[in-house]
Amino acid sequence: MSQEFSKPAAARIVDRSDWIRIWVLVLAGIAAAMQIGKVPAALALLRADFSMGLVASAWILSMFSAVGALFGCLAGVLADRFGSRQVTVASLLLMALASAIGSRAHSAPLLLLSRAVEGAGFVVTVVAIPSLLIAAAVDRDRRIVPSLWGTYMPVGMAVALAVTPLVVATSGWRPWWQVNAALLTGLALAVAWSNSRTRRLRPLPAAPFAGSLRILLRQPAALLLALIFACYTFQFLSVLGFLPTILQERGSSVRLAGALTALAVLANALGNLSAGWLFTRGAAPRWLICTGIIGMAAAELVVFSPRYSWSLQYLATVAFSSIAGLVPASIFTAIPDVAPAAARSTMMGIAVQASHVGQLVGPPTVAAVAAAAGGWSASPLVLVPVAAIGLTAAWSMRSR
Repeated sequence: MSQEFSKPAAARIVDRSDWIRIWVLVLAGIAAAMQIGKVPAALALLRADFSMGLVASAWILSMFSAVGALFGCLAGVLADRFGSRQVTVASLLLMALASAIGSRAHSAPLLLLSRAVEGAGFVVTVVAIPSLLIAAAVDRDRRIVPSLWGTYMPVGMAVALAVTPLVVATSGWRPWWQVNAALLTGLALAVAWSNSRTRRLRPLPAAPFAGSLRILLRQPAALLLALIFACYTFQFLSVLGFLPTILQERGSSVRLAGALTALAVLANALGNLSAGWLFTRGAAPRWLICTGIIGMAAAELVVFSPRYSWSLQYLATVAFSSIAGLVPASIFTAIPDVAPAAARSTMMGIAVQASHVGQLVGPPTVAAVAAAAGGWSASPLVLVPVAAIGLTAAWSMRSR
């Protein structure tokens, strides 16, 4: 009798996603994204402590994007070569060490170096984790889990944007860097523990070091996904990055503009979760990408128009952020269909590298156009064509 009941119970356990592992991995991604969001609110203190000019402080902000734009593909190759679990734990510990060193920095070059190391750890972390998430989910949940993963960036950014001003106002920025180091260390241990019972995610036999990268770069579908991600981040960071400035120009206080920006960024997580719900009802990633890009372009025409009140512009920005969330969730969901299991981290690295290129190029381009035109109203002249490129790439995937 006991054997008859034990077999169905075992089957039920095997047929269930390991949600503890999944949530630990998502929390690790959120903590990694907090390392990006912790800087903007503390930038004034950093400039004062290190007597940094505007250019140097801009490098502190953009270092993550620069590292990702240069080494995203390499991070994916490393994860596929040495195993996603081991690489994830190591990269989280590397970020923790860099944050701890940054908290003790007494010169701008050392702080900048610590940010570069943090950026390297961040890129490897967000490239390696998706393979672990897919391994932790059963087939019926593998279209939901990527949408959960898509929330790591908006949630992490929003948490950091909301908490950092409170902490640095009372304790300064150095203790906050140390808190982040402790948080990353704890999550590294949690990832190691929660994934300790699983097989090492290493291709058998091991592929040549750059073999997977070479193969994927020859696949049109892989390049199209990377192009879509670059177009997405080009627009997203250009709109959300300049939102505080636009709100302040329309009469908002600095504190209110920061809070409203954090709320708008958080709306992106709702779009990611909505994509997961739509995937379970048969929606195709390509159609959701097209919907998200069209919605982004439409919202941009309102966000940057001087004809509308600041409240309507802000609501349009929230709508922009929310519907934009359909795009990254769809990209993460499509990656397993584009890349074999042994090369998924490499494919994720290609996508992440493209996204950071978009982050690097987008805001300066929009700012240059706005400066030349004497206002933000000309920004759609840049953003809408970029949206059209992303839409064309998504539509081209129908036959892939």
